[in-house]
Amino acid sequence: MRYCKNCGLLAPHDADRCPQCGTPLPPEPVAAAPAHTGARYTDESRPAPEAVVPALSEWATLGTLLLFSIPIAGFILSLAWSFGFSKHPARKRLAQAWLIRTMIVAVLFTLVCIALALTSFVTLTATPYYYAF
Repeated sequence: MRYCKNCGLLAPHDADRCPQCGTPLPPEPVAAAPAHTGARYTDESRPAPEAVVPALSEWATLGTLLLFSIPIAGFILSLAWSFGFSKHPARKRLAQAWLIRTMIVAVLFTLVCIALALTSFVTLTATPYYYAF
């Protein structure tokens, strides 16, 4: 936006003189250049934008989740589909999310089991004190 230095009118972007008083307008301010990231791309080497991944249908998602719920086979399927044995990108993302969730649940379960084992060990090995009356 440019303002006339003489009368203070907001001038249109394509005007070279103030429409009210005729004073020449200062040049358009130059927009700040984007920060240089260090990467130089030519048109051929520019990375393509992320393609939109088509979603799985409701039944395909339900079937995939049911397969994941089978104890050992589901874990093997989630590993296989996470690391590229599925041609459908949405199924691959679902498998990766399931695998991450499974790993988090396994770590939390292990921590709870360790805490319970330590608590039980301390409780069972403590020497009880008996008082004689």
